[in-house]
Amino acid sequence: MNKHTITLTIILLTLVVGCSSDEKPIDVFLNAPKGALLINTEVGSDNFIITDLESEFSVEVRANDEKKGEFFDFVRVYASFKSNTTSGANNRDEVILEDLPRSVFYLGEFGRPRTLLNYTFQEMLDAFGLTANEVAPGDQFFIRPDMHLKDGRIIGYLNRSPSIIADFCENSPFYYQVNVINPIPNDLYTGVYNYEVIASSNIEAISQSGITTITNGAYPNQRRSSFLDFTVAGDFILPDIYQERGGLCRFGAGIVFWGPQDNSFGLLNMQDDSVFEADFTIGYDGWVGGDLSDEPITVTYRFSKQ
Repeated sequence: MNKHTITLTIILLTLVVGCSSDEKPIDVFLNAPKGALLINTEVGSDNFIITDLESEFSVEVRANDEKKGEFFDFVRVYASFKSNTTSGANNRDEVILEDLPRSVFYLGEFGRPRTLLNYTFQEMLDAFGLTANEVAPGDQFFIRPDMHLKDGRIIGYLNRSPSIIADFCENSPFYYQVNVINPIPNDLYTGVYNYEVIASSNIEAISQSGITTITNGAYPNQRRSSFLDFTVAGDFILPDIYQERGGLCRFGAGIVFWGPQDNSFGLLNMQDDSVFEADFTIGYDGWVGGDLSDEPITVTYRFSKQ
C-alpha cells in the first residue's frame, strides 16, 4: 500500500468520483503504436542551497516507447522562476534551457535510453539573468521537459493525465519543483505531531484532526510523513508537488493529487518548531479524483509537537 493511503481516507471517499470517460491525449499515445514517455528512474536533490552556487537539481529519466526509445527525436527542457519572497514581483517567465538530442541518451536497464537532467543553481540564475542577491530561500524554480517525436508530436506537460504522473503508475510527471533553501538542523520539524484543520474551502470534506510522525528526507530540509511531505525553505513550508492519494492507474481513476497553494506558504518559527502551519491543495493542478469536474480544496493545518 502506498504510504499516502494510510491516513485521511475520508478525503478519498469524498473526492473519488471515478474515471473520466474522455481519455487524455497521452493515454491514447501510450496505447498507440508510437506513444512515448519520459519516466523518472532516479531522483537526486531537488533543492538549491542559497550559499552554494554549485548545488544542483538532478533526475535520471528513461525514454520509454514501443521501440526502445526510437520514436523520439529530442527533449526540449524549459524552466521558470517563482519569486515567493517578493510575492511574484521578481517572477520570470518560462525559457528554454536546452535541447537534448537522442545522441546524448545512453543505453540503460531494459535496453531503454536514459539521460540525466541536472542543473546547478548558477546555471539556473544565468538562464534568467538573475544574481544570487535577487533570490532568497523560499523562492522556486520549475523545470519542464517535453519529448519531441520524429513524427512531429510533442508529449509532455500539456497532455498528461494522473496515470502518467503518479509515481506508483508511470512516474512520468514532465514537471519538477526546485526549492531554494538555507539548510536547517535535522532535528527541527521532526518528531510526533498532532494536526488539526484551521481553515479550508470545503471543511466537510477533510479530516479534522490526526497524528503523524515527521522524519528527515534524503536531502537537506526535506520532511516526510504518512500525511504530508514538504520542504522547509526560509520562512515557508513548501509541500511537494503531485503527492498522490489512492486511486487506480488505468486512466488515473480516483487518483487525487496534493500539492502547494499558489500564494500561501504556511507559518513557522525557526527558533521554535513546537507549532507550525502548512497550507496545501487537495486537487493540485486540478486533478481531483481523476477528472476535473470537482473544485480543488485549499486546506491549512496546524501541527503541534507532542
